[in-house]
Amino acid sequence: MPFEVQPDYGFGLMGSFYCTSAEELTKVAHFKTDWYSVFPVNFLRRHCIELFLKSGIILFHKKFKIDFENDSCESDPKVKLMNGSWELMRKIHNVGELYNRLNELIQSQSEYLKKNTKTRWEFDPNFQKWIEKINGYDSVSDYFRYPISRDPNKDKKKSIFHENTMEGIQKEMASGKKIMALFVENSDGEITKIYNQGSDTNDELFVALEKASNELNGFHAAVRAELFDNF
Repeated sequence: MPFEVQPDYGFGLMGSFYCTSAEELTKVAHFKTDWYSVFPVNFLRRHCIELFLKSGIILFHKKFKIDFENDSCESDPKVKLMNGSWELMRKIHNVGELYNRLNELIQSQSEYLKKNTKTRWEFDPNFQKWIEKINGYDSVSDYFRYPISRDPNKDKKKSIFHENTMEGIQKEMASGKKIMALFVENSDGEITKIYNQGSDTNDELFVALEKASNELNGFHAAVRAELFDNF
């Protein structure tokens, strides 16, 4: 079916494409979570999470005939924000806001879901922590998209290489750690800067993105199967 005639306008299907692409990239032999190839994977997963959340919101509004503020559920999708206001969905990229709204919709229909479906409509107990971790770094979908974002402090944690000292390098080597480093010298051969690989600041974020995207991939499949006859 073309995107425009699907009940969620193709948000979920597009999310599936991003999710699958991320999985395929992690299977290549040279992929490493401690190298820059992790950023395209993180971007794809971050984007598929947003798409799956938006799909879920649209589908719950349509299934249960819930208006978008003063407009029908068939109108341009909107998201009710945590402050009570409504915003057009196309303007919202904050996955924290999107998850909060989706969770509200699920809870509002819990009685129907319990009686009429076989799915247990609960996310992993750690799901909200994953969303908060992701949203803490990338609330407007620019952290993985660009080398610089709106927050320079967070951008410093993004790089695989970080400035170090000779003492720091020696300490890491003494612990048995393999070192990949760049030494910058001046015209007199004196070391002025040292940058070495060894950042694990992205590890938790990588795991949160992986787990949250997989969770929502399953959720999207359940919504399609249980509420929309596998559209």
